[in-house]
Amino acid sequence: MRGCDINKLALAALRPIGATKTRPSESDERAGDDDQVECDKSSLGNPQIASVRNFQSNPPLGFVLIDVVSWLKYEYRAQVVKKETVEKRRIEILEATCDVVIERGFAGTRIADVAKRLGVSNSLIHYHFASKEELLASAFEHYAQKDLVDMQHDSDSAPTCVAKLWRLIESYVPEGSDDVEWMIWIDAWGEALRNPKMKPISQQLDEQSIAVFEKVLRAGNEAGEFHCVHPRESATRISGLIDGLAVQYAAHEGVLKRKEFIRLMRQLAAAETGLSPDDIRDSRRNSKASSTDGRRTADDGPSPASLATEFDLRQLFSNYSDALSTGDLARLSQYFTDDAKISVNGQLVASTATEIDSFYSKNQAVRGRVIEIPLIMTFFADEGNGTAHGNLIIESRSFSTGEKSSAHIFRTVDTYKRTSAGWRCSDRRQDDYQNDH
Repeated sequence: MRGCDINKLALAALRPIGATKTRPSESDERAGDDDQVECDKSSLGNPQIASVRNFQSNPPLGFVLIDVVSWLKYEYRAQVVKKETVEKRRIEILEATCDVVIERGFAGTRIADVAKRLGVSNSLIHYHFASKEELLASAFEHYAQKDLVDMQHDSDSAPTCVAKLWRLIESYVPEGSDDVEWMIWIDAWGEALRNPKMKPISQQLDEQSIAVFEKVLRAGNEAGEFHCVHPRESATRISGLIDGLAVQYAAHEGVLKRKEFIRLMRQLAAAETGLSPDDIRDSRRNSKASSTDGRRTADDGPSPASLATEFDLRQLFSNYSDALSTGDLARLSQYFTDDAKISVNGQLVASTATEIDSFYSKNQAVRGRVIEIPLIMTFFADEGNGTAHGNLIIESRSFSTGEKSSAHIFRTVDTYKRTSAGWRCSDRRQDDYQNDH
């Protein structure tokens, strides 16, 4: 048999940092096995082997770092797995607690009930939560946060701020006296009076609810959809009325019907935003054209514009008329959207911003200074969709140098849509009535 190669074994056992490990050939593996057998037989009293063993007991720093780095990687992976497992178990406990609370209420829920629901021991629950009070508070926060996230996600997907506000109200109002979500909220308010762990969480969640409404109201102001003087106060009133009526609606069956609940919320939301109650809706989601008894409903489409919207549209036309009379084409173009169209007597004359500028420039060159005076203005709006239209009868007077003024009366239907800059005309359909010279 061959002698034991001590240096070879030492290098194989203790590889320095940066060394690459190569896969040995089949013959090397057999040779290594023979070496190991012979080393085992001849190790006793061999000073070279003793030296290697001493090297293994007190290795240089580089060799120690290999073991430390490997250990740290292992520990890190173990901690990540452990954290994921702990968090998963914690969520399972919170979900089970919510189920028990729905059945028994916060006051009647015990640690043992939750453990039994999960099929685990009480000690496992206590491992994650120090007390029953902490468990109940965490369960309520877990449930309520999911509720708020879902409500805000639904609102954010609406096309206009009016629709966003309506979706918040619609999501917030209880579906019925057996609404599970509201059962937990109402019970949690009572529990917050006795549970010091629950009180700050309940307050924080109420503030979050108000903030969701406030965000939509402020966005509506910026978009020109709302005229809300104090968004924070308005949000507090809207949220507070829903909370108060929800207690009556959910706890006292028959005292308040959901239809009446919705009507009251429309009235308050309209008062806070400067709109009419019928404007507080989401036309794209509520597609019914009429109610089953044939009467008009709030979702029938455009209705007479609210005072705030009519004011905005009249102001928009006034700015347009003033720009037209002074020949200020830059200001005049602000009446239209970038993709607006103009038709005269059924013929399309302009379909881009450039063509609209050209249309008015030519009119100015032919007719001179022009003044448009509205004789009749009627506006209709679909606030939920952010659209409106005006039926206008206009007297147009032109003044050319050295010539008498001429009057031109026409009817136009101007279609508007709400943009980030406010209301703008997206389509004008003009039909002539008569010409007097």
